Parts: sequence; structure tokens; C-alpha cells
Amino acid sequence: MKTTPVDIKLIANYARMRTLFLVFGIVTAVGVILISFSGMQHENGMKEFYAPARPLSPEFKWTQVAPPGSGTHQFEWKPGTYPSAICPLAGTNNDLWMIGQKNAWSSLNGIKWEAHDKYDWGEKISMAYVSFKNKFWVLGGMEYASNTFLNDIWSSSDGKNWNMTIEHAEWSPRKGHTVVEFENKLWLFGGAIGVDKDKSPNKYVNDIWSSTDGIRWTNVLEVCPWVARDNPRILAFKGKLWMVGGQGHSDIWSSSDGKNWAQSESDVPWKGRYDYGALVYDNLIWVFGGRDSDPRNAYRDVWYSIDGSHWRLQTDNAPWSPRSGGNSVVYKDKLWLYGGKHTGHEDSFSGDIWTMEPIYKE
Repeated sequence: MKTTPVDIKLIANYARMRTLFLVFGIVTAVGVILISFSGMQHENGMKEFYAPARPLSPEFKWTQVAPPGSGTHQFEWKPGTYPSAICPLAGTNNDLWMIGQKNAWSSLNGIKWEAHDKYDWGEKISMAYVSFKNKFWVLGGMEYASNTFLNDIWSSSDGKNWNMTIEHAEWSPRKGHTVVEFENKLWLFGGAIGVDKDKSPNKYVNDIWSSTDGIRWTNVLEVCPWVARDNPRILAFKGKLWMVGGQGHSDIWSSSDGKNWAQSESDVPWKGRYDYGALVYDNLIWVFGGRDSDPRNAYRDVWYSIDGSHWRLQTDNAPWSPRSGGNSVVYKDKLWLYGGKHTGHEDSFSGDIWTMEPIYKE
């Protein structure tokens, strides 16, 4: 049979098509292998990388674990309630503690609380609390009656028996400062050094101090790059210190050494607010609740971020009523919210308890 030019052309085209299909098949097979390998890495070695992208709004839920009225003021506390308006601290024995002016309270499940007598620093306000090296620490504050600012440091190994570790620390007397643990050190940030007739802060310091033992302190920065503020929100997150706003502010800064800071965001979508909650939970930064400059206008929104710069709204209508969010803690793999100042309530505090957790746990 004689081959015509047309036949030769068809044969050549067929050969080219076979080559193209072969190449396509090889690329597809390699892609499948890479995807499978990536999935294996996700399961075995890269959970931290993939986990932050997982949480979407429907994957977290809020649950009320104690109804309104379950909290009472620390001076009027009664069995069967928790002491409201105190920020809880995670202890070293899988327990929670709330440290008041005259008593301390502990709980093994976050709901039932036991009172303990405590005699030590007397009636002062706006101290900084922290757990560090198997002890509780209370730093600074202001004597309520005299408006005297303090720079004393108290510590306790059991939450009940307290000792004055230092009467006058190297940092100046103050209240409304923040203390966190990071890289096996305590870090102290800013605070107020003046108040008006209503005891509201009107003068601030803007420094940073660190300590390896809670006793001896080193000045890291005399003046921070951000505007001085009351209660700067400081978090340890992904190997860095993060300044996540503060009273009336919503700028965000981060540092790996506590001295050199970079601004991540100047104005995040949750805007400047007061008395809000800010915690690290499930490898995310969370901001929730709070109020605007008018105490009657409280919020019930919840935000989270995987990197401190990009924020996502979990909900603008949480199941709990509008309130402050500062009395919160991460405990037993949940985020706990204890009451908070209410909008439009006579006693100002809701007295309920809510927890947040992932719906599906890996």
C-alpha cells in the first residue's frame, strides 16, 4: 500500500498527540503524588502550619455553663457562686484561681469555687497578676483610700499564703500595667502613674522591664514606640510578644526580643475599644466584647487572627449579652468568659459563665 503525503501528515499528528497525552499523564501522576505527600505532611509534620487556616465561624461554639446570677462581688461572696469582676489565673495543679483583696478562690472545674482566707497587701486596686515559675505574683497597684501608687511585689506558692518579695522594685510605682511571661522571663509594660478625682488614669508611663526571677528587674525600653496607654494588651504568640491595642486603642505591634518592635497594623477592623478580652487560644489571637468610650455601649462581637495583622469576624452577635471581656482565661482546652460589665443592668455585672471551644477536635 502506497503512503500518501496526507497519510504521513496524519501519522505525524498522531505521534504528537500520543506524546502530549503521555506528558500530561506524567504531570498528573506527579501532582497526585505531591498532593498525597502534602496530606501526609499535614497529618504528621505540619499541623501548626495548616491549623490556623482551619477555624471558620461555624467550627467554634459558645456554651453557657453557668446562668446569670452565678457570680457575686468578692466582698459579698457566698458559697455556690464565683467572685465576679476578678480575672482568673491558671494554676500549676490544673486548677483556676481568683485573687481578691481579702480572699483567694480556687476551682478544679471552673464552675465550683472554694474560698481561702488571705492576709497580705490590704485594699489596693489595678495590680498586675501572673503565674510564673510555680508561683502566683501580684505586682504594683494603687492603694484605694489614699491614691498612693505602689511598686511592691508579692508572691505565693499556694494562692493562700503570700509574702512580700520586694517592697520597692526597680520600676516606678504604677497601676494598670501589664505583666506576662515570655521566654522564661517576666515582662512588665507601662501603666498609669496619675488619676483624677474619680480614680480614672490621666498620666502614664510607657516603658518595658524584664526579670528572670520576678525580683531583680532590667529596663528594656524607656519609651515604647506606641502611644502611652492604660492596660496595654500584651500577648505571647508564635515566638513573639504582641501588643494588641489597649484601652481605646487598636494598633498592633510585635517583637521577638521585647526591645525592637515593628508595627503590624495601625487600625484593625475591631477598632479602639475598652475593657475587651484578648487571649491566645487554639493557635489564634482572639479579641471579644468590650465597649466604646461610653460605658453604656458594650459589644458582643468576636474576632480572631492567624498572624496579628489579618482579622476575621467570628460573630458580631455572640450568644452572651453585650459586656466587657477582660475577665477571661484559657483553661482545660477552652476559652472561659466570666460575666463582665453589662449594658443597662443595675448591678452592672451579668454573673454568668460561658466557654468557647472547637466543635470538631482532631
